[in-house]
Amino acid sequence: MTEDRSAPWPVVKLFASGLLALTCALSLFRFLDSDEVEHVHSTWHVLQGAVPYVDFFQHHHSLLWYVLAPLLALTGESARAVIVFRIVFFLLTLAIAWATYRLARECRASSREAWLSVCLLLSMTSFVYVAIEIRPDVPQALFGVVSAVYFVRMLRLGRGRDALLSGLFAAVAFLFLQKAVLLPALYVVPFALSALRRHVPWRLGLAFAGAFAAACAPFAVYLAATGSFDDYLLANWLLNASIAGRPRQVTDLGPFVLRDFARNAVFWVLSLAAAASAVRRRPGAGYALPAWLGLAPIAVFFAFDRLVDRYIAAAVPFLAVAIALWLSETLGRRQVRGPRLAAALLIICLVPAVSMARAVFRPNSIQLAKIQYVLDRSRPDDRMFDEWRDFNLFRPDMHYAWFMTRPALRFYNRADGRFADYDVCRLLATVKPRFASDRVGHLARCGLEERYRPTPFDRLVELAPE
Repeated sequence: MTEDRSAPWPVVKLFASGLLALTCALSLFRFLDSDEVEHVHSTWHVLQGAVPYVDFFQHHHSLLWYVLAPLLALTGESARAVIVFRIVFFLLTLAIAWATYRLARECRASSREAWLSVCLLLSMTSFVYVAIEIRPDVPQALFGVVSAVYFVRMLRLGRGRDALLSGLFAAVAFLFLQKAVLLPALYVVPFALSALRRHVPWRLGLAFAGAFAAACAPFAVYLAATGSFDDYLLANWLLNASIAGRPRQVTDLGPFVLRDFARNAVFWVLSLAAAASAVRRRPGAGYALPAWLGLAPIAVFFAFDRLVDRYIAAAVPFLAVAIALWLSETLGRRQVRGPRLAAALLIICLVPAVSMARAVFRPNSIQLAKIQYVLDRSRPDDRMFDEWRDFNLFRPDMHYAWFMTRPALRFYNRADGRFADYDVCRLLATVKPRFASDRVGHLARCGLEERYRPTPFDRLVELAPE
């Protein structure tokens, strides 16, 4: 779509600004996901000097916890640390929006079309609800998009520097989260096509791979130095692979997934339209590559029944760029401007914006109060039983396997039997955790219900004085 300074493109910035304001409000007020408690608690473990995978169970890469540990040292052990972390992740969301803008520009978008991609990105609840949370998926998405910026530039200019930077940032994304390994795998197809057409030399692929390997080498050294390589491999790859299972012929989408897709139905329809246009009419169009990088991983997650928002969030920036380029081209041909453009944006953004506005009023205040209640009424060495990651941020756990106990212990015991003696009733009786989350009635089943007394918070019980 050609630049037209008389077109009322400020309406795109207006929509983007409104969505950004909603994103900021969600960062401060939206309820906490259990994964956020998990990663803050893992950060605390690292700050205490614990070695991931050896001293406490985890099945994610550890870079996030080491990055956040100095910040936790500054905030101190209080519930307000969660809000500070949330603010940091809001800033990361801004950075992803900036990287999405830069990717659109590299894909030959005008500045106005690039702004449209930012607006589309912030209209996606599948992205925003994940991006504001304290989880490694967020820096993974950021560095994945930055890597793609340099990858597109490498295909366009054929420079080794861009290949090195693309490989470096892809590696950083991978060090935050294993799923990022999909991105360099997806690069193979467009790179091979470009190299076969002699647009870029094959040696750039070696430069990319070398930069990726060099950036990952310190992590491998760290695993060897801490003696955690075997446990890392077991938890991060073998366990996760066993949970993911095998591809199924029919994928059963749960109600939460279906609701999420329904909220963003227009976005998904436009994504498929852009992809279809790239395949049938314009395989060389600027939106073909971002459509590939966005839809291909979603197809993989669909095939493996892992189609949830935290898995697809990293793909949304690519789809936002593809839709913006295709949509602005389509609207330009039909002379859609002024009120008609505003109406088109409203159709795309209205339902997700209403959903985000409603989510602001599902606050985290009770959760933060519960966290602070536990901290105020416990000592630093008091152990906790918080298998469902409800409240325990800064206290030791009852056992090495402090969450995901069923799949983790089943797999570990099958692998080496180290936790064959795990018994919830025995641990509750001997360890006597100061606070316990009694969601499924463990205490009653174990005959320990009288040892605990209720608290002002639902399903949280406190050890009664002896």
